[in-house]
Formats: sequence, C-alpha cells, structure tokens
Amino acid sequence: MQQEDNYKLGIQELHHIMPDVVDRYNDFTGVCFEEGVVSKKNKELIALGISLSHRDENCVRYHVGEALHKGATDQEIWETVNVAMAMSGGMIVSQSVHWVSDTISMRNGTQQ
Repeated sequence: MQQEDNYKLGIQELHHIMPDVVDRYNDFTGVCFEEGVVSKKNKELIALGISLSHRDENCVRYHVGEALHKGATDQEIWETVNVAMAMSGGMIVSQSVHWVSDTISMRNGTQQ
C-alpha cells in the first residue's frame, strides 16, 4: 500500500500544481474505460497487460484490483499475465533478431 499511497500523494500534488491537466486526464481515462463494445472487465485486463509490459507496479496493482472488482476471475488475470509475458518475450525475440544480428554484422564488417 505504501507505493499506492505515494502515487496518490503525487497525483494530489500534481493536481495542486496543474489542476486542469489532471482533471482532463482523469476525464479522458474515465471515458476510455466506460462500457462499450469491449466490456469494462476486458478493458481492465488489457490495461493490466500493458501495465505489465511497461513494468509499472502501481498500474499493475490497480488494474488487477479493478479487473477483480469488475468480475474477472483469477484465471482470466493469470491468462492476461501469460499473454503479456508472451508479447514481451516476442518483442525481445523480434528485436534481437534484427538489432543484435545487424550490430554483430556491422562490427564484423559483414553487413548485408
């Protein structure tokens, strides 16, 4: 809870400095998470996956709680974690194939 409290204090301080920006951001995110073709629960699961990929602990904890509150099961949350892991791992594989290979080729003078 310490990190969540620090986050809330930080947002309060930012709101004191830039109230219009924080209010508009909160309005924007509120609209993004409204029920639509994609359910609120699924939007929270999407946000969880993105938060995991960004390694944002505050958002991970928040979106797990919100997903549970909106009816997600533990299994749905863990499957979301698995997809985030697959995508993050896939990103490393796809980038390394090109970036590392290109860099090694350049250093060896064999770039094609």
